[in-house]
Amino acid sequence: MKNPFKNIFKRNGGTEEQDPQASALLFGQYALNESSTSLSAFFAATELISNSVAQLPIKIMREHQIDYNHPLNSLFQNMLLNKFNFMKQLVTDVIIHGSAVAYIKRDPRNGQPIDLIYCEHGSYNVFYQQNKQLLYYLIPFCRKGRIEPVDVIHLYKNSTDGIIGKSLISYANRVLNLAKATDKAASKYYSSGCALQGALTIKGARKGAKEAARNAFAVTHNGDSGSGLVILDDDMSYTPLSSNANDSQMLEARSFNVQEIARYFNLNPLLLGDSTANAYKAIEEANIEFVSHTLMPYIKLFEYEFNRKLVLPSERKFIEINLDETYMLHGDKQSTANYYQTLVSSGILSINEAREQLGFQPVEGGDENMVLYSKTTDNMVSNNEQDDE
Repeated sequence: MKNPFKNIFKRNGGTEEQDPQASALLFGQYALNESSTSLSAFFAATELISNSVAQLPIKIMREHQIDYNHPLNSLFQNMLLNKFNFMKQLVTDVIIHGSAVAYIKRDPRNGQPIDLIYCEHGSYNVFYQQNKQLLYYLIPFCRKGRIEPVDVIHLYKNSTDGIIGKSLISYANRVLNLAKATDKAASKYYSSGCALQGALTIKGARKGAKEAARNAFAVTHNGDSGSGLVILDDDMSYTPLSSNANDSQMLEARSFNVQEIARYFNLNPLLLGDSTANAYKAIEEANIEFVSHTLMPYIKLFEYEFNRKLVLPSERKFIEINLDETYMLHGDKQSTANYYQTLVSSGILSINEAREQLGFQPVEGGDENMVLYSKTTDNMVSNNEQDDE
């Protein structure tokens, strides 16, 4: 069977020679400041988003019904990486590097995807020439020569040309540098035993007495062995020249850095451990805000790219790949029970549809939508024998 993807997204004329005028970008060639991941707020935000997207169920929908028998179901089970690690790594690359790439291995007989190979950052090249609309990839460890866009899952955000993404670090560089400087200052302050820098004055000191006094003061007042108790002679006086952590607003600065980093991620700072942020009234409110404002852009990146590249052209009218974000919208058990009870009793969902979303097996006779109906006159006993029948 002819490959149905052969002429889709074909922009390079089918030649294998490298175009010298094409703009070549070797990811990994430009050193990004990955030490930003050592910041607790940045690391926590990256972990929260990547873990949340990675645990979303991937459903193959056929005309709004789950198709458990479609070949794409086995695609995410046959990868070298498991589905969770595969999705998590792609989201992490988008955040830190701006782009994420995976190679699609296809069945040569019909073009059906049979494997997804994650491409580590720096292991692939993207060649793009905007004026000619020329785009192709080089992934030597997957396949020799040019690789068409249709055979590559390419996720990116914050792009200026529609192809090459920019990392979140490049936008938040000033805030991240400030946060790292604050952490460095705090580390230096606490590693010195919270010692104050000041002036030790000695009246009428002999030669060498000042250095001896300095060392004695440092041993007594600084470090792990210091007692924190300083006894000065009558001819000595100590004048502090620096402020403490509260006076220098070190704690406030660290809290402000968390809030600034959270803004770049569209996160409520409360989710990053900032107790000064506005609390949620209910868990549903927290989940809805997190999914709508933070996760949905990443979810749509996957859905659009998966449907463009993984679904065969002949199936696009009735097959759709969906990341089920409703998995993240469940609140407490009482609210969830009331929610589904209302939908089932109103005829919006059938019993089996509600059971499916809750993770339960379908039951016999639960596929019909029912609306509760009650009328007092219908409940009256009639004396008419025909009515009784």
